[in-house]
Amino acid sequence: MTSAALPRRADATATVGMTIFLGATTMLFAALFFAYAVMRAQAPAWPPAGQAPLPRGVLGVNTFVLFAASLSLRAARAAARRDARAAARRWSWGALALGAGFLAAQIAVWRALVGAGVGPSSGIYGSVFFAISGLHALHVVGGLVALALVATRWPRDAAQGPARRLGLCALYWDFVLVVWLLFYVGACLR
Repeated sequence: MTSAALPRRADATATVGMTIFLGATTMLFAALFFAYAVMRAQAPAWPPAGQAPLPRGVLGVNTFVLFAASLSLRAARAAARRDARAAARRWSWGALALGAGFLAAQIAVWRALVGAGVGPSSGIYGSVFFAISGLHALHVVGGLVALALVATRWPRDAAQGPARRLGLCALYWDFVLVVWLLFYVGACLR
């Protein structure tokens, strides 16, 4: 195998691995969304009587923050492909900051909901919301850890390493964004 073929093979292997992981994770979220749909269809009212509605506005702003993080990560990958390392690092750190902002806002939403009596133990309404949004938040944390590792290991990477790693981070982040969009539209806007 030539030295030029090794990076292509590594790219293909990494992409296949990420695709398999995202496929498995998709099934997990699909099961949770299905459970949510069944519970909601069986409920006489949604939200149930006496339960505070989800804060659409804050969650909507949070959706835009997550979308901006995804765009920032795409810009970082494009910069890394052009070998514009300084720009790629700035975009990467921007995506990290936006992702952390998303988590901070999500924690604020959880605290406000618990304060309003809608918590994981308040009934099916709260438990389903916290289960899905909590699992999603764990995936955001995983994406932030991976992105932080890419951003902090930058000087030691080979020429194509940052672009490949940022590409995988972007693929994962796009998945996290799509899951959140489906959740936001299905749980918050309906």
